[in-house]
Amino acid sequence: MRNRGLVVVLVLVAVIVAGLAFGGYLVRPGGAEPGVPEGAAPEGAVPEGATAATVEYVHDGDTLFLTDGTKVRLLGIDTPEVGEHRECYGDEARELLRDLLPEGTHVQVLADVQPLDQYGRSLLFIYAEDGTGDTVLVNLELIERGAAEAVVLPPNVLFADELEAAEDRAQAAGLGMWGAC
Repeated sequence: MRNRGLVVVLVLVAVIVAGLAFGGYLVRPGGAEPGVPEGAAPEGAVPEGATAATVEYVHDGDTLFLTDGTKVRLLGIDTPEVGEHRECYGDEARELLRDLLPEGTHVQVLADVQPLDQYGRSLLFIYAEDGTGDTVLVNLELIERGAAEAVVLPPNVLFADELEAAEDRAQAAGLGMWGAC
């Protein structure tokens, strides 16, 4: 019995240390079930559990760096490629993300269930002010403007319905890549 208690304590310590190692981005709002956090909303108010960060540099339409050195892959979306493997609308998606998140932008970031992808990038939702005082979920904004498609991969299913519905609307309206490519 004493060994079982020790194992439980060691597991708890490992979880806490892992959370700290990822810059605190492991925080799940309200301790809710995966994909259904209490009080979370895709637009408007920033969900409980989001943490502050600052954008250093936008690499492409779905990848950026924070000033603490964290490399971020935006959750729930995929944008066309840039550079050597350039795809239609890749440059436009990158420029839109740079417009939404210029260097030095203060943001709130929120992880889902899986904190890192296979390349070690932090998987995050990013909230930012839109210039009018409103807060937007940048991941969703990219889809709504036709610069990204929804790609929801379990276990990260937070906002899946909203992201997929936004893609359907953008595609039906021929926005962004849906009208250009």
